[in-house]
Amino acid sequence: MKPSTRTYPCKKAPVLSQHGFSLIELIIVLALLGIMAGVVAPATGRFLDKLNFRKQTAALVAGTRYARLMAVGKGRPVEMRFDGQAHLFVFSGAVEEKKEVELSEGAVFEFRPETLVFYPDGLATPGRMISRSARRSQEFVIDPLTGIPVRQ
Repeated sequence: MKPSTRTYPCKKAPVLSQHGFSLIELIIVLALLGIMAGVVAPATGRFLDKLNFRKQTAALVAGTRYARLMAVGKGRPVEMRFDGQAHLFVFSGAVEEKKEVELSEGAVFEFRPETLVFYPDGLATPGRMISRSARRSQEFVIDPLTGIPVRQ
């Protein structure tokens, strides 16, 4: 005897058609986006401040290295000072140049003494350079034996 093979019709569950999001879901998503934006915005501002400060400090170090390089390359001393009013590095001696420096609002460079001198043999007058911003400060000491700025 052969087993019977009967097929039964399948009952399908009723289909609920959903075409989109409910108002509650949209409000929850918008609230989460608002919270995330509130957290991310201040962090982004701090990151940009830090980036600008690093850029200013790099310009300060690049200026001193340029003065040292010109003194050694030209075989004559180079004096370097910073004009805070005009935001310029002023080089005199073997090189007569002025280089503009971009400073953010409230940023300050200080040289102690006001004029740093770099000599052809690589030596330099001992001195300090300070880069200040609203919340940050970085100090460099000019090594008198090498003429290279060293971070403190």
